[in-house]
Amino acid sequence: MLQRRHLPVALAAVGTLPSAALAQGIGSPGPAMPGTGHGTMTPRDCVLVCVRSHAMCLETARYCTEQTSGHIAPGHVALLQDCAEMCQLTANSLLRRSSRHSVVCNACAELCETCAKDCEAFTGDEQMKRCAGVCRDCAESCRDMARSPV
Repeated sequence: MLQRRHLPVALAAVGTLPSAALAQGIGSPGPAMPGTGHGTMTPRDCVLVCVRSHAMCLETARYCTEQTSGHIAPGHVALLQDCAEMCQLTANSLLRRSSRHSVVCNACAELCETCAKDCEAFTGDEQMKRCAGVCRDCAESCRDMARSPV
C-alpha cells in the first residue's frame, strides 16, 4: 500500500499532480479544486479532490488528538480515519482506471458526506469547518465521477 508521504510524489511522477499543487501543499485550504461541481468531472480532477480530502481528514484526526474539549471521541476520530482511507482508495482506483470506479466513488461520496456532517457538529471550530467543506467537495466530486466513464 502506498504510504501517505509517498502519494504526492507518486502522483507527480505519473503526471497526475501538478508541481504547483505539491508546492502549495495538498491538504492546505485554498481555492476550490478543479471540477468540483462546475462542469465535467475528469478522473484527474477527482483524484486531486480525493487526495486533498485524504490529507485534510488525517490532519483533522491529528488535530482532534491534540484537543482536550471532547474532539477525541473514538467514533469521531475513527470516522475521520475511515474517510481518509476511503479517499486514498478512491484516488488509487481512479489512477488505475478501474472498471469498478463507480462503486468506489459512490462509497467515498457516502462516507465523505457522513464525515462532513459529523465535523459540522463541532460548531465554532475552524478546523472542523474546513474539514467539512473539503469532505463535501469530495462527496460532490465522487458522485459526479461515479456517473462518468474513466
